[in-house]
Amino acid sequence: MEKIRFKEKAFEYALIGYIILKLLWNIYGLTTGITKALIPITLQGILLYLIFSKHKYAKIGIKIWAIILILSYGLSFLAKIVKIILGDEIETTVLLNKALLLTIGILIYVFNEKYVEIIKTE
Repeated sequence: MEKIRFKEKAFEYALIGYIILKLLWNIYGLTTGITKALIPITLQGILLYLIFSKHKYAKIGIKIWAIILILSYGLSFLAKIVKIILGDEIETTVLLNKALLLTIGILIYVFNEKYVEIIKTE
C-alpha cells in the first residue's frame, strides 16, 4: 500500500490551513447565495480528506488544485494588467491581491513537488 509523507511539517500545516480558509470562505459565499461555491467546496473537501487520510492520490490532487489556482489567478491577473494597459484605473489593492494569490498557487505547486513523497507501507 502507498501513502504520502510530508517531508516538511510547516508546509503540511500551512497547506491545510490555507485549504480550510478557502473552504470557509466558499461556505460563506454559499450561505450568501453564490451557488457556484459548491464546486470549490467539493474539491477542497475531497482534497482535505485525501491529505488527512495520507492517501497516495493526495499528491496529484494537490498538484491539480495548485494548477487550477495558478490558471485562475494567473488569467485574472493578466486580464487586470490588460485592462490597465487599455486605460482602466490602477487599483493597487486588487492587483496586489491577484499577484499574491497567484504566488501562493505557484508556491503550493513547487513545495508539493519538493516536500511531498509517496512511500510504500505494509
